Amino acid sequence: MNNLATLEIPIDLKERIERIARERNEEPASFVAYAVDVVLDAETAQIAEIKRRMQNPGRKYFTNEQAMAKLDSIREIG
Repeated sequence: MNNLATLEIPIDLKERIERIARERNEEPASFVAYAVDVVLDAETAQIAEIKRRMQNPGRKYFTNEQAMAKLDSIREIG
């Protein structure tokens, strides 16, 4: 048997979870476990990338704002 934990979450979030779980024909707990797993995987990858980039301080990196500004300028030309 799996070890289970309970979480306290806002009512509006609980309602969203239940709605989406119904649409996916899943139990809310299964959907929450899946969603948390996906977010944790993404966060783990982001942290690993940040650590990788910090090990190479000589390279030039751009902020999200700088990258979006560059993309906007390219879109204006096209």
